[in-house]
Amino acid sequence: MPTDPIRRELPNNASREPQQLSRLWREHLEAGCPSQLAGVEIAGTEARTLDAEITACVSALLTRCITMDGRIERRLAEVSTALSDKRDAATDAPIAQYCERLNKLVSAALTQSKTGRS
Repeated sequence: MPTDPIRRELPNNASREPQQLSRLWREHLEAGCPSQLAGVEIAGTEARTLDAEITACVSALLTRCITMDGRIERRLAEVSTALSDKRDAATDAPIAQYCERLNKLVSAALTQSKTGRS
């Protein structure tokens, strides 16, 4: 099978990051929000609203509808910290798993944003 010459010239992680973000986004959408998150606040926002905020941001990043600026990156960093805290404090496995999954998505978005500007 022939190898794409353009992909060969890219740094190893440059071609993987959008794929990883896309995969994590699809996995997160497929998994959905556990019912235990109703009324739970994370990073000052109700969890289902935060979920919509993050998935919309990642979708826009994947489709190149936005360029992440410092304000968005700070918000994502704030969300990431809050998700880690909520995961560590969670007594329900579905909430801990959700926070872990969403935090991976947020971290991948931040990574892609930073490497996209390099």
